[in-house]
Amino acid sequence: MNKDVRNNKIRSIVGGMLRTCALLCATGTLMQTFLVTLGFDSSWIYIHSSLLQAANVLTIMLCSRWADKGNVIKRAAWVQLPAALLFLCYLPLCITRSASIWSFILLVAVSMVQSITTALYTVCEYKMPYYTYLANEFGSMNALGGILSSGVTFGIGVIISNLSQTYSYVTLMIVAFTIAAIFMGIAAIICAHQKSLLKGETDSNGAPKVHEKVAYSKVFKHQVFYKVWPAHLLRGFAYGTLSVLAVTAADLGFDASVTTAMVSVQSIATLASCAVYGLSSRYISPRIPIFVGAAMSALLPMLLFADKTSFLILYAIIIFGRTLIDYAVISLMLYAVPLEIAGPYNAWRMILHNGGTLIATTIAAFIPTPALLVVTVVCQLISGTMFLRIKVLREASPLLVKKCENESDYKITEGN
Repeated sequence: MNKDVRNNKIRSIVGGMLRTCALLCATGTLMQTFLVTLGFDSSWIYIHSSLLQAANVLTIMLCSRWADKGNVIKRAAWVQLPAALLFLCYLPLCITRSASIWSFILLVAVSMVQSITTALYTVCEYKMPYYTYLANEFGSMNALGGILSSGVTFGIGVIISNLSQTYSYVTLMIVAFTIAAIFMGIAAIICAHQKSLLKGETDSNGAPKVHEKVAYSKVFKHQVFYKVWPAHLLRGFAYGTLSVLAVTAADLGFDASVTTAMVSVQSIATLASCAVYGLSSRYISPRIPIFVGAAMSALLPMLLFADKTSFLILYAIIIFGRTLIDYAVISLMLYAVPLEIAGPYNAWRMILHNGGTLIATTIAAFIPTPALLVVTVVCQLISGTMFLRIKVLREASPLLVKKCENESDYKITEGN
């Protein structure tokens, strides 16, 4: 095995694992439980989530070409450093333990700046695999990274759940935010040492070449964009609802023991889903796992009638399906999107996805939970069907995956 190929795999997995663990403290169940513990009302938490998504979408929209300037690998690395330092800015909330308007302003200010750094990383994240992986290995290696990350996050969830019986949740988050800052800093350093594998796409120093600016009209007129954009938007809406299920659980009357347990349950479900996807990705099209994952969302309305145990079981199945979709969509786009438009395309793909998420978290504060869950199921099923049936995606990724051996297997030209 080529040394750079092997090292890229190791660095990508370790760096991704550290980054995933760090981001547990920025978004999702841990942060939502932290805010509930501080005393913030669920409507304020929904507003917080919506503002973060708005900052994310606006940043990606304004900086959609950011990955096309300079060395995309280095840019992805160094933008994580301010994100690391921002975790320490949450510590005053742990000290004051207040749910005042000033605490909320501080929370929003720190979170929005961190969301901006995450958005800039995202613009680079979906272009880097063209350089750092062989196409047919990306799905399985990405899934392996997910398995390891899930194992670690599961352990973190178990530790926090057990320690919360002895120490206050806010006290635990002081340690968690500090560790998150360290993890993110290390992830930045690891990312900076990734090497480009595309010989024809690197300069004399081995850095990714800087391509001429691609007109947005070329991106928007490409069939992989104008035929697929509704699927990205609807998937984003469903993702938005699933990202605030901890708040939904609180609204349904479940206490912090359930929402804390959701962290470990999510890790187990993610681990299992990554394992299934990793084993299947070399043989079947990502379109199949996307559709299967979408079908699992039909269980969402059953959460309304669940007790503690059944709620966690249903949550595990739903997250299993969502994870299948998350990993499969990334792989599918790698096959379907040409490298020359990959930067702006994936930026706008994430604008659509995060825009859908923003819509979901915004209306979540104003419509009844049952209606929100039903709409989410409809959006997810339509999206899954589109990813399965759209012709350009079928042509790019047949049901049985063809083996790829080198950089020529990437979509680096206009032809599909």
